[in-house]
Amino acid sequence: MAIEFKASKGLTEQIAEYLESRIIHLELKPGERLYEIKLASEMGVSRAPLREALRILEMSGLVEFMPRRGVRVSELSEETVLAITDVIKEVFCLAATRVVENGDMEDYEKIRIAGKALEEYSESEDVSGYLNATLQFAKLSCRATKNPLLEKVVLFLWPLTSRIQYASLLFQKKNLKKNVRYFQMVQKYYLDGKSDMAAKVIRELVENETLNAIKFIRKKGQS
Repeated sequence: MAIEFKASKGLTEQIAEYLESRIIHLELKPGERLYEIKLASEMGVSRAPLREALRILEMSGLVEFMPRRGVRVSELSEETVLAITDVIKEVFCLAATRVVENGDMEDYEKIRIAGKALEEYSESEDVSGYLNATLQFAKLSCRATKNPLLEKVVLFLWPLTSRIQYASLLFQKKNLKKNVRYFQMVQKYYLDGKSDMAAKVIRELVENETLNAIKFIRKKGQS
């Protein structure tokens, strides 16, 4: 379930966050036209902050402005998924390597707690909760790298990552526990100081999510 919107005048970021969540959760479908007047009315905001929010989403790759045709949700095709994960894979692997090199026990303890939340959401098959927990895991891992620029890059890519991850999780909802094992292995390699193995597991996780997202897209295309 997407987050609930609560209007706050001038809070462009909140509008962007709300629409981002709806796009990730497929409440706003790939390719769907977004009518500013309708959206502004639904959220009880003026069109000015809404348009600013849409520009933020354009920068993150979630929407497209089409000349003389308005705004639409970006398509989620096999080609798009492969292009995005090709970049995500390398950035996330670099982050995993830097966690091992620069992280400390305090960082690892915070990551462990985030990992426990992942386990709990997987047990209840709560896809949305699981998705939010992966963001927390990623944020804490990024902070452990002690590289603010790398953290910014990962968080910039996160909306696209979440979109692909959500599609993957819908396809394999019954296998969330299997997904958690990747995070458990990553934590183990963090503690063992094995940066190459941590990066290898992250690569396998991204490749698995990519495959499942593509399967989801193909399945939707046949329905």
